[in-house]
Amino acid sequence: MKHVAIIGGGFAGLSAAVRLAEKGVRVTLLEGRKHLGGRAYSFTDRTTGDTVDNGQHLFMGCYHSTIDFLQRIGTADRLHFQDRFQIDFSHPQDGLSRLAFPSLPSPFHLLLGFLRFQAITTADLLRLRHIKPHLKTPPAQPLTVETWLNQCYQSPQIRQAFWDPLCIAVLNEYPQNAPAHHLIAVLREAFFGPPNGARMGYAQVGLSTLYTHHAQRFIEKHSGSVRTGATVNGLVFSPDNTLRLHIKPDESVQANACICTIPPPALARLLANHPFPDLLTTLSHYTPSPILSINLWLNSSILDLPFLGLLGTDMEWIFNKPRLSRDQNQACHLVLVASAARHLMHFSDTELIDLALKDLRATLPKAQNVELLHARVIREKRATFSLPVGTPAPDVQTDHPNLFLAGDWTNTGLPSTIEGAVRSGYSAADHAMRLFQT
Repeated sequence: MKHVAIIGGGFAGLSAAVRLAEKGVRVTLLEGRKHLGGRAYSFTDRTTGDTVDNGQHLFMGCYHSTIDFLQRIGTADRLHFQDRFQIDFSHPQDGLSRLAFPSLPSPFHLLLGFLRFQAITTADLLRLRHIKPHLKTPPAQPLTVETWLNQCYQSPQIRQAFWDPLCIAVLNEYPQNAPAHHLIAVLREAFFGPPNGARMGYAQVGLSTLYTHHAQRFIEKHSGSVRTGATVNGLVFSPDNTLRLHIKPDESVQANACICTIPPPALARLLANHPFPDLLTTLSHYTPSPILSINLWLNSSILDLPFLGLLGTDMEWIFNKPRLSRDQNQACHLVLVASAARHLMHFSDTELIDLALKDLRATLPKAQNVELLHARVIREKRATFSLPVGTPAPDVQTDHPNLFLAGDWTNTGLPSTIEGAVRSGYSAADHAMRLFQT
């Protein structure tokens, strides 16, 4: 039986392992940390007993590979999707607004939705007509989102109300740094693809319960093995193209092929002594982009919605965990999120909690007299990895025929999302399968 070693136990590694195991390939998955999940996992808060995600994730109806993966491991029913796209926003001065797309054929659902969106004007609505031609014919040269939106004549008002929040949330970068082709890809799939592609979804359980435990069981049921606390610190390529993976302290695993799903800095260290000059150069250009999650437990419930977008504030989203998840003990656990939060990383936990409470009270009338019972700040310093605009991401294949890459940071055609990670895992698994068929 052919044997594939997979380095990394996040969405990319586990989806690749499940796909290979299902096809009868023996899989060994090696994760350096003591738990699976990569950059998307959950844990229990000791004070409250609530399940806390290391970062709040939303899913979309166009996440077809992710839904397929969860169906295969038996947990797709733990995702809940809206009946139709709807996001409510709150601004400290302008109050509440809602963007909702009715059940109409494209593009009429978009037109009616934006027509009813109180945060923009009729002139902004008319300017949206400049977007669709660019979706059919993407820019010939690499552009930032900011430059692209300027070319599409989008006003500051609609940028503040829609485009900038969308870019920051989906790409985890501000428009002046984010690549336009990634935002265009999201628009195509979510808003101009099959019906319901833009519907927002969320896990009703913690992220680890959503996928890591069941994926491990699936792999082991299909004669594979999953090992945590197994850090790969060396690769040896044999003349017959097999690979030997050295594991701390003095153990090794031999495989016919290897799929690396670890982040760019870790991969660069692993391949530092091997002849992959172009790949190593690309890896050196990645920079991490952080996400901050401020978990607040309050003495009373102040939000009826599952989530709320914030405009004109430091925090960008409020997630109402009791409305999202079954794994909650407390009646009011809110998570305020700031993406691309490099400018906030130097703040202390106390300062970040105060900042979150200030935004909460500025945007929710019921929050004026609320009392804070407990708080927990999560700094995901390397939530995603970004390349300079115009620098192509590495493909699944490398210069070695039996070494493959996967991860949300690889060339998936999408920004760094769960869907991109799963697609890359599937693609790497398919390449390994074709290798065995030759």
